[in-house]
Amino acid sequence: MMRQLRALGAAVLLGGVLIGPVFGETASSAASSSADPVATQQALRALFAAANDAIPAASSCHANFGQSGRAKVKDLLAMRMAYLYAGDNVIKGNCNKAQCTLSINHAAGEDVASAAISFSVIAGKARASSLQCVITP
Repeated sequence: MMRQLRALGAAVLLGGVLIGPVFGETASSAASSSADPVATQQALRALFAAANDAIPAASSCHANFGQSGRAKVKDLLAMRMAYLYAGDNVIKGNCNKAQCTLSINHAAGEDVASAAISFSVIAGKARASSLQCVITP
């Protein structure tokens, strides 16, 4: 339990402190990726607002993230953001009305991972029942 709380705390800190500018990018790659920090913050805020919501077993985002009990949104975020400790990292999000997407990409030598998370939003909070993921190791 403490390990999960530390991982979530690190993810929140990392997301809150570093997401202003899309981190890990050079000036040339930032321009070519057209990442919008404000849109990325909006998508992350919606997911963080749903942190304690359980991910439905039917969702493509459902997995065992090392948590005890049912997987929650915070478990997904902690696992995906844990990769961001080194290397080239990009978090890019956008919202179009009530539908958002967030991509988290990590590359450190041969260690490459990505997650594309899409979800609907109601009142600024992601609906866990709408989560869909495409995750690479």
